[in-house]
Amino acid sequence: MAEIDTATRVRVLLDAAGVTPTEKEFEAFVQAYPVLRAQADALYIEEVRYEEPALVFTPISPTK
Repeated sequence: MAEIDTATRVRVLLDAAGVTPTEKEFEAFVQAYPVLRAQADALYIEEVRYEEPALVFTPISPTK
């Protein structure tokens, strides 16, 4: 599969969202995309896939 360049990827994402930025805004999105993509990818760590979070909200009050 051919690799899609960053500008094309950003254009497709903006088109899908219905966003029409100015050329200056588009260039800013293209520059920021690799960093934002890496940050989003870093949120998912395979080693902890099935672990529970440290804090778990239980809506039931504890019994005394």
